[in-house]
Amino acid sequence: MSDQKLNLERIFGDPDINGDAPISLKFSADGRYVSFLKSNANNVEQLDLWVFDIALGQSRLLVDASDLTDTKRVLSDEEKARRERLRVSQSGIVEYYWSPTGDKLVFPLNGDLFLYELDSSEPVYKLTDETTFETDITFSPDGRYLGFVRQQNIHVINLSDKTSRQLTSDGGGVISNGLAEFIAQEEMHRFRGYWWSPDSVSIAFTRVDESPIEISQRYEIDADSFGVYDQRYPFAGTANADVTVGVVNLATMNTCFANLPGDSEDYICRVNWLRDNQSLAIQTQSRNQQTLALLVWNSSTTQLNHLLTEQSTTWLNLHDIFYPLSNGKEFIWASERSGYQHLYHYNFEGTLLNTLTSGPWVVTNLCRVSEDSVAGAHVYFEGFMDTPLEKHLYCISLNTGSMPTRITQPGFFHSVTFSSNHPYFIDHFSSADKPPAVALRSLDGETISDLAVNELDAGHPYHPYRASRGIVSFGELKAEDGQTLHYRLMKPAHLQANEKCPVIVTVYGGPGVQRVTNEWIPAWHHYMTQQGYALLQLDNRGTANRGKQFEDPIHLHMGQIEVADQLVGVDYLKRLPFIDANRIGVFGHSYGGYMTLMMMMKSDQFSAGVSVAPVTDWGLYDTHYTERFLGHPRDNADGYEQSNVFPFVKGLKGKLLMIHGMADDNVLLSHSTKLYKLLQDENIDFEIMNYPGAKHGLTGRKTNIHRYGMMDRFFARNL
Repeated sequence: MSDQKLNLERIFGDPDINGDAPISLKFSADGRYVSFLKSNANNVEQLDLWVFDIALGQSRLLVDASDLTDTKRVLSDEEKARRERLRVSQSGIVEYYWSPTGDKLVFPLNGDLFLYELDSSEPVYKLTDETTFETDITFSPDGRYLGFVRQQNIHVINLSDKTSRQLTSDGGGVISNGLAEFIAQEEMHRFRGYWWSPDSVSIAFTRVDESPIEISQRYEIDADSFGVYDQRYPFAGTANADVTVGVVNLATMNTCFANLPGDSEDYICRVNWLRDNQSLAIQTQSRNQQTLALLVWNSSTTQLNHLLTEQSTTWLNLHDIFYPLSNGKEFIWASERSGYQHLYHYNFEGTLLNTLTSGPWVVTNLCRVSEDSVAGAHVYFEGFMDTPLEKHLYCISLNTGSMPTRITQPGFFHSVTFSSNHPYFIDHFSSADKPPAVALRSLDGETISDLAVNELDAGHPYHPYRASRGIVSFGELKAEDGQTLHYRLMKPAHLQANEKCPVIVTVYGGPGVQRVTNEWIPAWHHYMTQQGYALLQLDNRGTANRGKQFEDPIHLHMGQIEVADQLVGVDYLKRLPFIDANRIGVFGHSYGGYMTLMMMMKSDQFSAGVSVAPVTDWGLYDTHYTERFLGHPRDNADGYEQSNVFPFVKGLKGKLLMIHGMADDNVLLSHSTKLYKLLQDENIDFEIMNYPGAKHGLTGRKTNIHRYGMMDRFFARNL
């Protein structure tokens, strides 16, 4: 049967309704294996470690996490915070690392580190047995050592005799070594705070002093407990942590720190070793995020060189594209100076040698540089050259300036992982009609082996529900300034002729994120079309991967341009013959929760809305994110006021349901409680559902079943 009805218990149940496509795919250094994580067949929330043998074309389970996990163990606050920053919602083996020799892996589990040796008769070895939590695990490039951070200091284990050493000693309290601070993790997407030199002799690291940040109190409410935490949270306009960059030598234990130029409020954004094993490329960003400097600091001579500067009149988006070439004299760099992020070829005198890519589209990721002297050097990168709806892998010559060649198949959204030393890559791809699949491909895009076909055939978990899937279409609208707005519309599969249905606008709308793409759509959306709703998702101006002209209109005033563009989508919906213009709803999470409130307060188009974990007061959000778009509060007080939801509360139309996690350390629960109080003071009806112990992501099977069920019943009552 393929006409069964979806239900929430099945969507969030076992086995994974999306099929068995693996995640976190990596190559072993010797090119023999592709490793990956996959949900346990009996527990969709548990991830296990697998490998695919390339020569044999076969996959096998390496570690079933339940064999090593103490199910009674409670995650520490550090572990919970790290998982929240990494957006990890599952349990079991959630991260792992290959040794540079390709014969072993290490993974954290149950608060300790485990080493897995592939060719051993007893492959699993427990490296640590501590009551404290190890994080930020890395192998040294020569494979002799394992580095990690414990109790805010850097440690290394010698893998030959399993002895450990502590490399820094002043970590504790407000000081941490080797850890990316909150701002770096949450907003800069720099999740690491230390880096091995290529010769494994030294470690560069950040030393973070949080003492400048004022202590505030954060409340976490669980089902049977109430915690008050002193937290140094850098609210917009307040002081950030002091961050310095140092290098420690493993043999001598000597440590030196860089004396970087610029303002004390500058951010340390990225750190990369150069191939000479002495020098670091350090990216610093001004507090207003309109200037970024690329510096080279020699840790032996302390000499400092300024390579280049990027500037913007709005803000600069950070990236991870800095690649030193093997000749030690040149590097590849990314810049948005043209209005779109593209690749540039420089030498270490700061001279531009070649513009590698150009045009009205963006490069998102540098995947590999093949410096083969026979075939010539080639650069492999991901980007949106063909269409803003599909990310593809492209290749271009480093020196000839030819047009990029697309390698991946059109009609799908691709994410690729490269082997650094072997001529193939992993292609993780999907479309709106095809669930995620994984293939091993050669550099020209030909399939070597299918790791997960994941077709919607009779054996697929989704197969019984195929007939009830919503009908998906894509289209374009025009914003007020003439720029193109892409949308995705889903309508019920069995809508009768002349029948009108309610519609829900599912919104995110915030910067740095793109939602309208040709990739697999979560089952909840199809569940809602099965319930009789149409769904619209539109990427308004301010969202990602469309260039700076598309992003910049939100500068200094948020919640205005975004709402105007979403209402363009609503106007389009009202012209469709199958849409009931009197039954329009809206739903969003995080920035989408903020957008839900602003759309309902600034417009009378919505009969009902669900706002999940919304920002309501930008003064309660962090420095790096908020000031990037709104500037410093002292310089833009009116912009902050008009970007908050409170001035517009009396304009609220329609029925409102608000949902928030009661242990959210990203968008604090106080964002919602401040709005609760104002709505009560204004005698405005609304509904709430708060989840004890839940973080910003509101994850977990039982939580998801309940909150999506609540939303379903809420929209059923009001639409």
